[in-house]
Amino acid sequence: MTTEERLDALEQALRNMKAAQEPTKYYTSKYSGEEIDALLDVVAAQQAATE
Repeated sequence: MTTEERLDALEQALRNMKAAQEPTKYYTSKYSGEEIDALLDVVAAQQAATE
C-alpha cells in the first residue's frame, strides 16, 4: 500500500467518523433561548428563596 493510498484510507476513515457523530434528528423548542434562560433564572431564584 502506498503512502498516498494510506492517506486516502485515513481521510475516508476520518470522514466516516465525523459523519457518524452528526445528529440525525433535531429538536425544535417552542421557547427561545432567552425565554428558557429567563425561566431557569426564576426557578433558581425560587430555589434560593426556599433554602
